[in-house]
Amino acid sequence: MLSALVRLSLSHARLVALAACLLLVAGGFTLTHANYDVFPDFVPAQAEVQTEAPGLAADQVEQLVTRPVEQAINGAAGVQSVRSESIQGLSLVTVTFKEGAEPYRARQIVAEALNEAAANLPAGAKSPKVAPLTSSTMDLLKVGFVSDKLDPQALRDFVQWQVRPRLMSVPGVARATVYGGSVRRIEVRVDPNALSARGLSLDDVIKATQTSTALSGGGFIDTSEQRILVEPRAQAADAADIAATPLAAAASGTPAAVVHIGDVAEVVEAPAPDFGDAVVMGQPGVLISMSSQYGANTLKVTRDVEAALAELAPALKSQGVTMSANLHRPANFIETALSGILEDLVIGAVLIAIILFAFMRNLKTVLISFVSIPLSLLATVMVMDRMGLSINTMTLGGLAVALGVVVDDAVIDVENIVHRLRDRPEGISAAETILRASLEVRSPVIYATLVVALVLVPVLMMHGLQGAFFAPLALAFILSTLISLVVAIVVTPALSLLMLQKTRLPDEPRLLGRLKAWHVGVLEGICNRPRPLFVLSGVVSIAAIAALFFFSNELLPSFKEGHFVLGVTAQPGTSLSVMRRYGESISADLLHIDGIASVEQQIGRSEGGEDTWGPEKSEFHVELKPHLSGAKQDAIEAEIHKVLDSYPGLETEVLTFLGDRIGESLTGETAALAVNIYGGDADTLAKTAEQVSGELSKLKGAGDVKIQTPPSTPSVHIDIDRAEAAQHGLTPVDILGAVQSAYEGVTAAQIFRSDRALDVAVTLPNELRQSPEAVGDLLVRGPDGSVARLGDIARVTLDESRTVISHNGGRLVETVTANPAPADAVRVTKAAEAALTAQIKLPDGVYLEYVSVADEANKARNELLLNTGMALTGIVALLSLAFGSGRAVGLIVASAPFALVGGVVAVALTGASLSLGSLVGFVTLIGVAARNAILLLAHTQQLADEGHDWSLGTVIRATQERVTPILMTALVTALGLLPLAFGTGEAGREIQGPMATVILGGLITSTLMSLLVLPAMIWRFRHPPVRAAEGDITTRT
Repeated sequence: MLSALVRLSLSHARLVALAACLLLVAGGFTLTHANYDVFPDFVPAQAEVQTEAPGLAADQVEQLVTRPVEQAINGAAGVQSVRSESIQGLSLVTVTFKEGAEPYRARQIVAEALNEAAANLPAGAKSPKVAPLTSSTMDLLKVGFVSDKLDPQALRDFVQWQVRPRLMSVPGVARATVYGGSVRRIEVRVDPNALSARGLSLDDVIKATQTSTALSGGGFIDTSEQRILVEPRAQAADAADIAATPLAAAASGTPAAVVHIGDVAEVVEAPAPDFGDAVVMGQPGVLISMSSQYGANTLKVTRDVEAALAELAPALKSQGVTMSANLHRPANFIETALSGILEDLVIGAVLIAIILFAFMRNLKTVLISFVSIPLSLLATVMVMDRMGLSINTMTLGGLAVALGVVVDDAVIDVENIVHRLRDRPEGISAAETILRASLEVRSPVIYATLVVALVLVPVLMMHGLQGAFFAPLALAFILSTLISLVVAIVVTPALSLLMLQKTRLPDEPRLLGRLKAWHVGVLEGICNRPRPLFVLSGVVSIAAIAALFFFSNELLPSFKEGHFVLGVTAQPGTSLSVMRRYGESISADLLHIDGIASVEQQIGRSEGGEDTWGPEKSEFHVELKPHLSGAKQDAIEAEIHKVLDSYPGLETEVLTFLGDRIGESLTGETAALAVNIYGGDADTLAKTAEQVSGELSKLKGAGDVKIQTPPSTPSVHIDIDRAEAAQHGLTPVDILGAVQSAYEGVTAAQIFRSDRALDVAVTLPNELRQSPEAVGDLLVRGPDGSVARLGDIARVTLDESRTVISHNGGRLVETVTANPAPADAVRVTKAAEAALTAQIKLPDGVYLEYVSVADEANKARNELLLNTGMALTGIVALLSLAFGSGRAVGLIVASAPFALVGGVVAVALTGASLSLGSLVGFVTLIGVAARNAILLLAHTQQLADEGHDWSLGTVIRATQERVTPILMTALVTALGLLPLAFGTGEAGREIQGPMATVILGGLITSTLMSLLVLPAMIWRFRHPPVRAAEGDITTRT
């Protein structure tokens, strides 16, 4: 079949060349229109369920809302975990599905389960809703607005009703959450005394308010010639209309026959109670935080959003609004990372071309060999694009690692074709010579390429976060190597026929000839006395493998994304105004740090956001100036820590945005280590959490230690005396409704103005809602007109309450987190387990659960080793089929460990830890070493099959004829990876850099093994060679 395929290629050489050109054009088009992202989607399918329950305390939300929702979802198919947080008036349940679940199907399952839960929720609770589906990284763009002209209400109105709708209309935007400013609403501020004097109740005011804004269709009138619509327009348009609405007929004895809402209440437009706020570049402002849809092209959507903002620029200017459009732009990291790796690929390709010319000294042979790189890589991009995969740093890293193998397939073919064309006998055509030369090396190259591909299959099979990250890299590597094999079989012979049959080919470079002569002398000496070298290489290989277990482990390194996320939390009960002042001061300090471009602060939560934060919690996003080195970013992080440390009393942490998201996907928290405390009641868990936090804080390198659930916050407790209330004709519902109306406000209706809606809330005047001690003076009126002071029918006390109640798997949980550096995660986790076991006596029924990135690193390493073992078994079977000799297979397997020596030395010299990227580099080295061994053994076998006597000379000749391709492969692979290795720690190379470093080090020892040790092993253990049987690797077609 191979013979027929090569013959077909040679007989239609011009057509093959044209097809190759068309493939380059199509690949280039795909490359410019592909979906780009920084990383693959690494978060499993999730659904966030939000349920509002106005007026309910956190413990009531937990019992009456969260638990019914959890119980309905827990039984749903494919659910892996359910976590929840309950705060005053809001329940948030996060559902994570098992790996491989289709996101849209998973959300449908949740939506169906919620139908059951909705029927069990208390009166007043809104229907549960599933938050929009977003990408793994969530954030798309953060844009801030400040104004010296507009007040907070007007600024919020402008952003909410003019800017946000335009941004939400951009395809790919999933969510645009608004923070800061003041939400405008109409307040009906009831005067309790005026209401009591007229014998009316709060419920009367609520019903009248609802009536004032009612809408009803009018129908139509049919005449003999047309239909005329009847459109009643009676809805109140503003506060004055509501105030003029009749309330009820007054009780007998009152001076007026009719009472209007305005007679018992002040109706005004006013700001609604704030749940959060925003500080933009050190000034109070309004912030829009946008999230991208699942599977969206982050770069394209970001640019489309920026185009929409540019359209709004004239309107912003006319309103005196200043916009900060780069507060957090993940596309910056994507552009920097992708451009960096693409630049490394281009530099590597140029260096490869230089090496090819140095060895071949002919532009045509260089071009034939080099063209396999763009053909193979662009074809791989086309296949991955058709598979719906994005082009990201991991896929580009896989292509970079594959450069050496990709070009080697063509180099082996071209090198053999050139060799045969030089020695072509008279009467044999160039086409026949090229055919024979291609077929001579094709079988061993096929097996060698399959082995390299099989070596990366274990990476492709990995699960969890590590699989999400590294499977695309392995897929890109495997696809490009297999496609390069097709290119070498089909395109390389055709181009050789078109370009080389009439070309005078240069002789071998003199320097290479001298190197080969020196190599012969060294190899003869080794082969005559091989034992010392065998012992040395064996001892070094064993030592290198053993050293792997002594390196510190890390799953993924820190990413130099040019952005930091700062968590800043004050004491529970801290007001928004205090946090705003902190934000203005901290922002000013941060903006003085060289290298920081912008700062924004989100305080508390947005009215429609997914966070469950109180006003004491805030998050800063710090965007750095572009193109800063990794070292400079580390220095800025240290300066940020100094700024935060200068504010005593604040609990702080500094994270990168991707580190935040990765930690959350692994531990459920934005931290590298989480200690979950289960069992017992809330008070017992809180005390245990304090002890755990204290012990973790003592550990060296633990980083920011934090109790995730805040302690109790000041609150007013109202315990109703049912008997006393009954004597006044009041029910608990009457009392609770009055309290909610007074201190939160009851949203009774909405008014629509053009493109916006205003809530109409019935509440009490501000002066009656500003003192906790005055709560007991609230007057409560029942339906029958009876009035009582709240303090007379209930016990009103100032106490403390939990603001957030967390569940994990339906269990009450307290979580303490720590943030060790990635390289310290394993050590700190072990130290934490030991310290907590030794120092803390857990109460009965309380137990701890450790969830850490270190655990995932160990799981990833063990899974990779297991999968590699299974792949090696398959490789041994393939080699046995190829060679038909156990000794040959043994030689290939025995040569692989020596290749790891250089990788281990490289890790040790660079002071790096053993990350998952490094481990993938070691796996790749095994494939490279096996490939070289297969080709050398096959060539030795070929010489024997051609009738050469088995002798040391035959082994040396086989090695000599493989010197050029072995050196070329090593050099082109090394130079292709050199830019990545030098860029270790820079944006986009955090994972690929250590991997490239390992491979570079391993190439040195792998080349020494192929040129010096393996030939001696063949001479010592392969004698006598077995003749190739039909179908074996050396069978000539």
